[in-house]
Amino acid sequence: MQIINYAMLKMFFLFVLISFALSVKAQTVYITENGEVTFYSHAPVEDIKATSSQVNSIINTVTGEVAFMIPMRSFHFAKALMEEHFNEKYIESEKYPQATFKGTINEKVDFSIKGIFPLTATGKMNIHGKEKEIIEKGEIELTEDKIILNTEFNVAIADYNIKPPKLLFNNIADTINVKMKVIYVPYKKK
Repeated sequence: MQIINYAMLKMFFLFVLISFALSVKAQTVYITENGEVTFYSHAPVEDIKATSSQVNSIINTVTGEVAFMIPMRSFHFAKALMEEHFNEKYIESEKYPQATFKGTINEKVDFSIKGIFPLTATGKMNIHGKEKEIIEKGEIELTEDKIILNTEFNVAIADYNIKPPKLLFNNIADTINVKMKVIYVPYKKK
């Protein structure tokens, strides 16, 4: 059942991304379907680290709009029990299958100039069914044929109504460190 739900969500997200892409010139839209996000939690009982390589994202180089979708079940942990607790007790992946961000780069970036540039983005992040307006820092590297976005930020679990079960409250930190690297390539109509 979860595989069907994930497949349907991914198809819907890709449909939205493609619809978005078709509304602008193809050379202004870059996409990725395999960006990487890692989160780290330092807590009294144990440190927890998980990684997903299934970040879907799109960036419009004219408007600066950017969107991300991460399937919550795509995070993998060192221990199977950590993954089970994450999906069933913390994130409730059946009920909240994805995390999303939709926003805009605040700085005017000239995407024709190659190099590495700092930036900030403002938008709405949705995790665990809770949406919050955020502003985060990152850097963008512009190459001949790719756009590479790197960002690192912290997420307070209380901001997204994530409540560890009472027996496991010492197993997860109140604030989670998140690192993301996304490599975009030009969108090509099929």
